Formats: sequence, C-alpha cells, structure tokens
Amino acid sequence: MPEVSSPAAATDTGPRPGLLQQRPFRMLSFTRFWSRVAQNALNFGLVLLIVQETDKAFLASLLVLALVIPSTVAGIVAGAAADTFPKRLLVFLGDIARAGVCIAFVRTDATATTYYLVAIALSTFSQFATSAEGAIMPAIVQRPDLARANAISQAVGGAAQLLGLGVLTPVVLRVIDNPDVLFIICAVMFVVAAFQALAIGRIEKPARLEVGGEISGRWWLTGWRAIRSDPAVMHAAVELTLISTSLIILGGLIPSFISDVLKMPVDLGALILTPAAIGVVVGLRVAGFLAHRVPHAALSTMGFVGCVVLLAMLTFTNQLAEFLGGYGAFSWLNHISVGSFDGGGALAMLLVAPLGFAYALVQVAGQTVINDRVPLHLQGRVNATQAAMAAIASSLPVLAAGALSDLVGVTPVMALLAATIGAVAVMNMRPLRQRIAPHPTALR
Repeated sequence: MPEVSSPAAATDTGPRPGLLQQRPFRMLSFTRFWSRVAQNALNFGLVLLIVQETDKAFLASLLVLALVIPSTVAGIVAGAAADTFPKRLLVFLGDIARAGVCIAFVRTDATATTYYLVAIALSTFSQFATSAEGAIMPAIVQRPDLARANAISQAVGGAAQLLGLGVLTPVVLRVIDNPDVLFIICAVMFVVAAFQALAIGRIEKPARLEVGGEISGRWWLTGWRAIRSDPAVMHAAVELTLISTSLIILGGLIPSFISDVLKMPVDLGALILTPAAIGVVVGLRVAGFLAHRVPHAALSTMGFVGCVVLLAMLTFTNQLAEFLGGYGAFSWLNHISVGSFDGGGALAMLLVAPLGFAYALVQVAGQTVINDRVPLHLQGRVNATQAAMAAIASSLPVLAAGALSDLVGVTPVMALLAATIGAVAVMNMRPLRQRIAPHPTALR
C-alpha cells in the first residue's frame, strides 16, 4: 500500500484526480459514512426509547446531554491523542469499542439507566474516532481542496444522518419492534468502518515546528491557546460553537415538537424532518464551492440569517400554514389530511430543507477557516476543543430548554432559541478591528 504523507509532499504539477478518486480520502469517507449511520441511528433510537419510557422532554434533553457531555473531557484527551498517536489506529479502536458497547447493550436488561450509560459510553469512544478522522483529512488533502473536502465530508455526514435517523431507526423500531436488532446492525457497521479506516493507508506524522515556537503550557489547554492565538480561528470557533449548541438544544426539543406541534408519533414524525439532511447535502455542495470565493463573514452571515428566519418559521409552522392557506398559491395546504399529517406537517417538510442548507453554510465556512489556518499537528486538539466549547455551552441550556418545554410547551422555547441564535450571531459578527492577515503557520 503506498505511503500517504502530508499534502505538501505532493509536487506533481499535473491535474489532480478528484478527491473521491484518491484512495486515502475515499476510504476516510467510507469509514465516516458507516460509523455515522450507526451513531445517528443509535442516538435517535436511544431518544425514542427514553421518550417511550418516560414521556418527558426534560429526560429526552438529559439523554441528548449524555451524548454530548463526553466532548468536554474525553474530547480533549481524544484530540491530544489524535495529534500524538497513529490516527488510523485510534479510529479503528474507537469504532471497535462502539461495536462492543452495542453488543453489551444486547446482553443486558434494557432500562432507562442503561440507555443513559450506553449513550455516555458511545459518545466517549466516538470522540477518539472522530477526533482522529478530523486530524487525518488535512494531512491527506491538498490545501486548495480543503473547502471541497470539508463539503464532501459534511455531505457524507448528512447522508449518513438521513439513512440512520430517517430510515434505519424508524424501520427497525416500528416494523421489527426490537431495539436489540438495531444495536446488532449498528455493531456490524462499526466493525466495517473500523477496517475501512485501516485501508486509508499510512499517514506521515507532520513536523512539530511552528513559526514563533511550539505552544507551551498544560497539554489540555493547547487547543484553546491555538484558537485564541488567531482572531480568524477564534471567530470561526465561536460560530461553530453557536451552530452546534443550537443543534444540540434543538435535538432535545424535536421529540416534543413532533408529538405536540405536528401531532404525530415521534418515529414517524422524524421522517418529516429528513429533508433537512438533503438540504445539508446541497448546501455543502454550494458552500464548498463558495468557501474560497466569498468572504467568510458573508457566507456565515447568510447561513445564520437563514437559520434564524427558518427556525422561527418552523416553530410556528401550523399558524403559518393556516395563514398561507388563505392565499391561492398556497391553498393546497388546506387540503392535506393524511391521518395526523396536515398542512403544518407539509410546510415543516418544506422548511427543514433550506434550514439544513443554511446550517451547511455556517459549518463549512467555519471549518474551512480552521483547517486552513491551524497547523497540522494541532488540528486534533483544536477540533476537540471546539467540540468541548459546544458541549459546555449547551449543557445547562439543553436541560433548561427541556424543563421549560414541559412547563410552557415547546413552541415558546423554540422561538426563544431562534431569537437567541440571532442575538449571539450578531454579537460575534461585528467586524474585527483589524483586517485578518493570512496566518504564517497555516498548514503548510
């Protein structure tokens, strides 16, 4: 198997093959796809099981928190490991460990406590695999291709989410009605992903040399110091934290939104939201093209504006459908009635696709800045630190949102979330006092 080193090592001036024609990137995409199908299916499956067991939005939010909290501790350790140890081995071990958790679930009695423990274990091992995957990509992709590579990788994640959350989990839990079958299928997917990670090929360790010297101090703060050292990276990290935090909080509210607003069973109602993944895929395709052609601030601003407006419209989808139904062009909304699926549900399906598109703009804009400006040997720690920022920022709000949803309903809470996203985004998007110059240590 040929050795794969840093993209800087490529000196061929001829036309480069497409990214998916390059074996290392193709195998990285494969391992990401199968592991994310399994992880998304299990995440949603655990939420459904908790909702079925407790019927409380607060406890569903608590499960979402159990899925993200490991980013604060295990994520930092995983990021440092990704910059220190063989990356393919970390991906392999992380996937095999998640397969082991699935088998352990099948062999134990299913209780609410078990669901939380499984969520924590899956999320903890996931940190090691995903941190290593994130550190591999800028080491095997040439710098001009990073935006497109980020777009493809996010599209892979969107497709995996669509298959795992929208197809695999609802089919297995509703048709077969056996959580053990879901966990066995996901265990197989994790094993497949683990061996595909080994097929990426050897990755040469980058030189640990920076302009201005190596970052010193406590190892667990290295990622944070690297983020703070570059205003552009700090700006992008805050954007990614905001959009990730919003998604985490929304994840805890979605079951209540489906049951209370759309008046549908949670597993079937989730199918209404799957067009969001299609929007993400299309948005990533467009964002990958625009990332190096449109100023970062403009791209992220478009994304945040879209997220706020569309989330507000989704929150009041029933009222909006009733209002629009009074106009001839939208009168068809009044004639939709398939069981509990009505005009509000149809409008929700139309809104979540552009919502996913807007999310993709922010995600690619921010991640491309980080990949472009952070040195290779710090990529794992910086990405892990950013994930920890999102986990810390969402820990209390996700519980508060769940508890408040049980008290006053999900609609006011989602409206408050949309308003908060807009306010924080405006604060972060204030123009920097000085023009951000190209970082001297950026990747190459």
